[in-house]
Amino acid sequence: MKIKAVTFDLDDTLWPLREVIIHAHKESNNWIIDKFPSMSKVLFTEQEQKMWQKLIAKDNSLRHRLSELRMKVIETLLTENGVSDEDAKTTSKDAFDIFLKLRHDITYFEGTLEVLKSLKEKYTLGVLTNGNASIETLKIDHLFDFYLNAEMVNDSKPGAKMFEEALKITQLSPEEICHVGDHPDNDVEAAVKLGMKAIWLNLLDADWPEEKQFKPNEIVSWYDLEKGIADLESV
Repeated sequence: MKIKAVTFDLDDTLWPLREVIIHAHKESNNWIIDKFPSMSKVLFTEQEQKMWQKLIAKDNSLRHRLSELRMKVIETLLTENGVSDEDAKTTSKDAFDIFLKLRHDITYFEGTLEVLKSLKEKYTLGVLTNGNASIETLKIDHLFDFYLNAEMVNDSKPGAKMFEEALKITQLSPEEICHVGDHPDNDVEAAVKLGMKAIWLNLLDADWPEEKQFKPNEIVSWYDLEKGIADLESV
């Protein structure tokens, strides 16, 4: 069956994420420490790490609202360490703004924008991401017909809601959509379970999990993606 739409994950699919997040987190935390030096004993420690899980344990829906969760982590740590509620709220928001700006300081994988422009001429293109990267901020929103993230649907991949919402938006059957992403569970297996086509865009030279009961349609270069999608139409 002809593929009419292609959806994409963002992080580690359009660009590598790890170093970007590490840098953004470091700079935003250092800014807080400059303002409140006593936080040097809290940030970058196990106490900070545990706060993420503590807040999610209290409100599991926060795992789908990463921006809010990050701000709550900082705000809570600040108030627990003697900062007033008002200063804690303001500081957490300002620190998040620093983080978010640097979170968008990305470098695309080779061929990404070139291939997206070509695909746009043939398919409806969408974004399905668990993260909080903004295609408007990155100025690539013109390449996509729709954008969905975990906060918008109150569910994270590999949950089905984001994929089901894509089906509603496109008014297509599952087999008419191909999802492209880096994560074996969140992207490939989740899409296949709903009857969609899927491509594992393995640009970081990862190993496919041995426990998976199927082999993915693996692509290791953006320049091979267009042919990979076309080949799936004959499967």
